[in-house]
Amino acid sequence: MARRGLRCRLRRDDGAAVVAALALVAVLAVCALAIGAVATVVAARSRAGAAADLAALAAAPDALLAPAAACADARDVAAANGAELVSCTVADGDVVVVVRVRLPRASPLALLAGGAVPEAAARAGLR
Repeated sequence: MARRGLRCRLRRDDGAAVVAALALVAVLAVCALAIGAVATVVAARSRAGAAADLAALAAAPDALLAPAAACADARDVAAANGAELVSCTVADGDVVVVVRVRLPRASPLALLAGGAVPEAAARAGLR
């Protein structure tokens, strides 16, 4: 008889809090991954901007006399900052560079964005 009384006390919603807690943990984990992915892209964009600025400044002194050397300097500085020089244009003493920074392959956003690559441009020179 004691067993039967115990069965009557158990309800069908016993354990529902565990399921709700697991669902909440899953939602929080997805949110944390999304925030991490966005932070990765923001950091990559910032790195691209800094690399573009530094590459343009490094190329500016040679812009008038040696445009090829200016672009070589820009490529070296961009690579030293973890970026790839996409283009380098020298005209009238001004240097315009465009660099790109690749996202880490393990980044969830890189997978979702189809391998999006943040790019940045910068200009330095006489004007």
